[in-house]
Amino acid sequence: MSVPSTLAAHPYFRSLDLDSCRVLDRQCIWLRTTAGAWILDQSAKDRDVYFIMSGQLRAVFNTARQDLIFSDMNAGSIFGEMAAIDGAPRAASVFAIVDSLVAKMPGQVFVEALFTHRPLAEAVMKTLILRLRAMSGRVSELGALNVRSRVHAELLRLARQDREDPRRAIIVTPPNQSELAARINTRRETVSREINAMERSGLIERRRGAIVITDVLRLSAQLQRAASD
Repeated sequence: MSVPSTLAAHPYFRSLDLDSCRVLDRQCIWLRTTAGAWILDQSAKDRDVYFIMSGQLRAVFNTARQDLIFSDMNAGSIFGEMAAIDGAPRAASVFAIVDSLVAKMPGQVFVEALFTHRPLAEAVMKTLILRLRAMSGRVSELGALNVRSRVHAELLRLARQDREDPRRAIIVTPPNQSELAARINTRRETVSREINAMERSGLIERRRGAIVITDVLRLSAQLQRAASD
C-alpha cells in the first residue's frame, strides 16, 4: 500500500486541519529512500527536520573505531529537530534500514510551525523528553554494568513477551552480533562470547530468524543483581 505524500498522515500532524497540512506539504521535499541509503550525515550543516512517513531508519554516531547505534526509528518518528531548534551540529548520522518515505522540512518552517501549532510543539517536547530519558538510561548502563550485563539489558529491551508463555520473550529478526556490539559500545567478539554463554546456560535459544529468552524473570534478576553489586 502506498503512503500518501502528506503530513496529515503523520501522527504529529493529525490534530492540524487539512489546509494547514497542505501549506506545510508544499514546503517539504519528499524523499523515497532505498535500504542502506544515507539520509543525514552528522557533519551536515543544514537545519532540516525529517518526518518518517513509512519504513525504518537508524541513527548512528560515527567514530574512528566503529559506528555506535543510537536508535532505530519507525514510521511516525521525527529526527533533526534539535539542530533546527538550537542551530548546533548534528548529533548523529541516519540511514534507511528498509525502503522508506521521509518528508524533509526546512528548519525555519519547522520552528515557525512549533509556535503556530501547539499540538505539534507538545509532540516534539514529548519526543525530546523520551530521548533524554532513554539516553540517560543507556549512559547509566555504560557506567554501571559490565559487558555481560549490557548484553542482557539490550536483549531484554529488544524482546517482546511470548503470548503463549509469559515466562518467555522473543526477539524477532534480532540484530547481528556486530549491530548488538554497536548498541552497547563493545566488540563483536565479546558479544559472540556472551551470547554463546547465555545459550549454554539455557538463558536463550537461537532459532532461525529469532532469539528466545527462555526465562525473562531469571534474566532480569541476574541483571538486577549485577546492577546492585
